[in-house]
Amino acid sequence: MNVFFNFVLKKSILGLTLLLFIIGFFVAQIPNFQLDASSDSLVLEGDENLAFYQSVKKNYGSDDYLVISYQVTGELLNPQQLSHLSKFKKELLTIEQVKSVTSILDVPLFRSPPVSLAALANETIAIENGNANLELAAQEFKTSPLYANNLVSKDGKTTAILVTLKDNPRFQELRETRDQMRVERINNALNKDGLSKLKSIERQVMRNASIQGDIQGKTIAQIRTYLVKYSDQASLFLGGLPMITTDIIGYISSDLIVFSLAVIGLMTIILAIIFKGLRWVVMPITISIAGALIMTGLLAFLEWKVTVISSNFVSLLLVMTLSVVIHLVVRYRELSQLNPDLDSSQLIKDTLSQMFMPCLFTTLTTFAAFSSLLISGIRPVIDFGWMMSIGVTIALVLSFLAFPMIMALLPKAKIAIHKTEFGFTTSLAKFVERFGNHLLVALVVLVIVSGFGINKLSVENRFIDYFKQSTEINQGLTLIDQELGGTIPLEIIFEDLAEDYWFDEDLRAEVHEIHDYLDSLDETGKVLSIDTLMSILTEANDGQPLNGFFLNIVRGQIPNSAKQHVLDPYISEDNGQLRMVIRIRESNKELERGKLIEKINYHISDKLGFKPESFRLSGMLVLYNNMLQSLFDSQIKTIAVVFGMIFIMFLFIFKSISLSILALIPNTLPSLLILGIMGWMGIPLDLMTITISAIAIGIGVDNAIHYIHRFKSEFQKDSDYTKTMYRSHASIGLAMFYTSITVALGFLIFALSNFIPSIYFGVFTAIAMLSALLANLTLLPKLILIVKPKI
Repeated sequence: MNVFFNFVLKKSILGLTLLLFIIGFFVAQIPNFQLDASSDSLVLEGDENLAFYQSVKKNYGSDDYLVISYQVTGELLNPQQLSHLSKFKKELLTIEQVKSVTSILDVPLFRSPPVSLAALANETIAIENGNANLELAAQEFKTSPLYANNLVSKDGKTTAILVTLKDNPRFQELRETRDQMRVERINNALNKDGLSKLKSIERQVMRNASIQGDIQGKTIAQIRTYLVKYSDQASLFLGGLPMITTDIIGYISSDLIVFSLAVIGLMTIILAIIFKGLRWVVMPITISIAGALIMTGLLAFLEWKVTVISSNFVSLLLVMTLSVVIHLVVRYRELSQLNPDLDSSQLIKDTLSQMFMPCLFTTLTTFAAFSSLLISGIRPVIDFGWMMSIGVTIALVLSFLAFPMIMALLPKAKIAIHKTEFGFTTSLAKFVERFGNHLLVALVVLVIVSGFGINKLSVENRFIDYFKQSTEINQGLTLIDQELGGTIPLEIIFEDLAEDYWFDEDLRAEVHEIHDYLDSLDETGKVLSIDTLMSILTEANDGQPLNGFFLNIVRGQIPNSAKQHVLDPYISEDNGQLRMVIRIRESNKELERGKLIEKINYHISDKLGFKPESFRLSGMLVLYNNMLQSLFDSQIKTIAVVFGMIFIMFLFIFKSISLSILALIPNTLPSLLILGIMGWMGIPLDLMTITISAIAIGIGVDNAIHYIHRFKSEFQKDSDYTKTMYRSHASIGLAMFYTSITVALGFLIFALSNFIPSIYFGVFTAIAMLSALLANLTLLPKLILIVKPKI
């Protein structure tokens, strides 16, 4: 320890120079810092459904297309409006990454005028070709089984423009290889060379994903410039999965910068109010910023992408580092007032000596809390656990290096005589002494009420709910969802039925029944399948269904321009598959993905008699649902592991079973309270809110450790539990109050975000911090007074 003191006190200039060099190195890496909101961050790593989903995309094309809603006030097929739409389409096609644009101008028409079966192969009727009857086309778009409530809304005022982006076959191949090898890793089927190859492929995918993301972002920005340009005659909104991921990155990158600066500004004001001294403001803020910069640079250096879940790591590190420094500042000021004759070096030594163990223990417990996220099975959650585990370690090391070195270079601080008692914490001590039993009753009631709330928890959330209603993305998604047949695709793949379909009339009837059933569900919007083609052919045949013989003749006559819309996406002769595409209405507040999937599976297998192995549900809806359902198990496992690890650490720290149990009890309350509130308010668990419990426990137990450590020290003076409580509240209680208030107010800044998960994260983390403070200054001392453990 003396070597450390000699270095930080006597060689502080050298130490600070080295520290600044390290900080500078990591700051230089920050330009390579990357965010990720791709579909990879929304699925379970190693999900067996992922490989199947990738194979479906390869066979039928990706669902990663953009949708532009084009809404007019007059007639959609007015020649002037069509000219406007045509110019818009041509401009979109000039964008380098746009592969194709599909609109009402170029899709094949079958009833405008009506086309007989015999004439199907002769000519393709389309508005763009100049051979369509516009009056009949307007009617066909609103009634066609293919286009109604899909390409055109029921009222004929809104149409969809599908923009397909160019893909990168090499990138897709790498992703498929990575996903397949991840499944093999989970099944312990990879040897050492295989694991090494997987790591190499993962790095390649990560780099390529960054490049693809940048290209996609620029493409969407270009498209949006054209949306503005052509909004003079139509109301235009952009939708689609690529847009959602790009906009989420925009939101979280903006939040990361804006709210990090806001947290710094707010912390500066709070410190100025609390300590009323320049050094006590500048030094803690500088150390906190340095910690955040080091971690950001480290993530960039390691090519470690930050996702939606980990996007708040900067704010977390700022407040966690500040928490350590505030404890050092408060103790230094206490010692300076108690021992005014001590020189600066001795005051620094005493401060570090007395605060090192409690700060080390609090860091270890916080480390344990975040490490518990590693068992979640969800890659972004696991990464967040690693990031914060490393981050809290950096916070501790940096605080105990920078604080003494900066203080050693500054003249001894003049500490004005101030009250060691603080009204709020002293009032809490009085409350515990006088009304402690009432407190216990209230807490039991709180636990029961929270328990009922937890029982109401769900994981059903909607992408639309991630954004405020005032935002463009929410408005655009809602319009597409309600007017153009839904947003999130669900697919059903039937195996070994393609060849039989053309000849088996009973099979066609069963497929028709499934199609109608899916179309009847409240959760579904547009349903498309090979049965859609059957409906079109029936209309062309004067309302009479075709038999197998004529079907085989007609399917050979369908022009290629029509096949890509009505045939190829829904039947694959090569793979023997039939495919149904169902778009789910995200705006349906009753949507429960898991139950919907079960209901569809049950109807097809149990009601209609299809063998379970003969069909399979796929799509992002299934993958996202699998991830959401795992959150429940993950939440339970995470909390159980956190408490188990922290209890073991308490045994090591306090060397007392009774004290360890007493310290653990108050820190269960913040998690119960947060989960209970979420249950009662109908706020679902998602990728961000799932981490709040671990954070609440990890930071909350810091207060317990600091309080008990000081209680043990104060208890040695007179062995009086009650007097010790008052002294502890007046000393360490003050530091606990300062840090908790600073942390809570810092996180409340996120309530101003446009990204709803960030709002929940900030508000609930603030509630958790304040409830942890109250629990450790009321329930914990009351339990100590009742049990009177050996100290």
